[in-house]
Amino acid sequence: MRINNNNFQKNANTSLVAQLIWRTPGISRVDIARELNLYRSTVTNIISSLIEHRVVYEGEEGSGMARGGRKPIILKLNERFGCVVGFDIQPSHYRAVILNLSGDLLWEGVGMIPDVHFDGIIDFLMDIVLVEISRIGIPLLGVCIGIPGIVDSDRGIIRYAEPFKVVDYDLYDYFTSRYDAAVLVENDANCCAWLEMTLNRQVNLGDFICVIGDFHEGNYTFEDRSGIGVGIGLSIGGRVYHGSHAAAGEFCSLSWRKDCPGQTGLPDDLLVNSAHDEEAWRIWLRDLFASLVPVISVMDPRVIFIHGCPFADEAKIRRELDELVPQFPAVLEKVGCQLVFNAQDEAVVAKGAAMMFLQKLFAVPELSEMDSRCHFDWDYVIRQASSRRKSYRKN
Repeated sequence: MRINNNNFQKNANTSLVAQLIWRTPGISRVDIARELNLYRSTVTNIISSLIEHRVVYEGEEGSGMARGGRKPIILKLNERFGCVVGFDIQPSHYRAVILNLSGDLLWEGVGMIPDVHFDGIIDFLMDIVLVEISRIGIPLLGVCIGIPGIVDSDRGIIRYAEPFKVVDYDLYDYFTSRYDAAVLVENDANCCAWLEMTLNRQVNLGDFICVIGDFHEGNYTFEDRSGIGVGIGLSIGGRVYHGSHAAAGEFCSLSWRKDCPGQTGLPDDLLVNSAHDEEAWRIWLRDLFASLVPVISVMDPRVIFIHGCPFADEAKIRRELDELVPQFPAVLEKVGCQLVFNAQDEAVVAKGAAMMFLQKLFAVPELSEMDSRCHFDWDYVIRQASSRRKSYRKN
C-alpha cells in the first residue's frame, strides 16, 4: 500500500488538535499551538476545517489574560457531530450502547441473544440500534463489538469464540458488505482496557491491568459452561496489548491443567455453585487472585481495575483477599500498584467497545496502522457524518 505522506501528516495533525480538545474541553487556539508546539497558522487552518465540518464549535469566551487584553475563544467538540455504537455479545445476553463524540451515553439496551447463526445475531442487534440512531438523529460513525474469545482486531476477524463455536469468522467482511459504517471487533476484556484509557484520558495511567468477571448460568444453545468467567485486559506503553497471537489476556489459573476444558482446574460442580454458594465462591476467588500474584510481580502495573458483577461488593472482596490470599495485597504494596473497583456498571464492555473507536479516532495514527483493513481517519468520519446528515434531511 502506497502512503500519501501529505495526507498522513494532515490527519496526524488533525488528530493531535482534536485529541487536545477532547482531553481538555474549553481550550483555546493559543493554548493548543503552545501545547503542541505547532505554528498558529497550522492550528488555525485545522480548527477552521473542523469548525466547517461541524466537528468543533467555538464556545463562550474564556477568562482574560492576567494583564487584560482580548479574551480567548474556547473550543469544544460538537457532541451531535456523530455517534458510535458499542456491543457486548455474550452467550446468554447482549448489551448495547450509543455514545456521542465526547463519550457520553445517549442510549443503552440489554436483552437476550436469539437462537440464530452469528450473522443473524449481528443483524438482530443492528436492527435494534439503527431504530434508536434514527430517533436520536445523530450520524452513525462506527460500530464496535466486544466478544469473549481470541480476536484479530486489526483485520476484524474473530479467530475463536468458544461459546459460539465461531472459528476464523470474518466479521469485517460480513459487516461492511451490509452496513455503511466502520466496524471494529475486540476481545471483551480488552474493551475494559479501552474504557479505562478513555475515562482517564486526562491523566497518564501508565501500564495497567483490567480484570472482568461475569456469571455464566449456562446456555445450552451456545454450549456455554456454568460458573464465573474471567477475562484479563492489558495496557502497556499506552496501548492495549494483544500478544503475539492475539490471545493476550486469555486467563488460565494456577490450578489449570492440559485437559481442563475451562479456565481453571477446579471441579465443575464447584464452578456451577460459585455463583450462589459462599464457600465455592471463596475457593474460586482464592484460585483467581493467587494466580495474579506472579503476573503483577513481573508486569509491575500502576493500576489494576476490577469490573463485573462477581466483584460488586468491594469491601467484601478486600476482606476476603486479606484472609484468603494475603500475598495479593502484599504484592500490590510491593510494586506500588493501586486496586480500583469499577464493578457496578454492567455495560462496561459495550461502553469500552465504543470508546475503542473514539480512542483510535483521536489518537495520532502510525504508519503501520495504515495497512489495517479496519483503519479509518478524520477524512472518513467527516465524509460519513456529512452523508448521514444529508440522508436524514431527505427522510
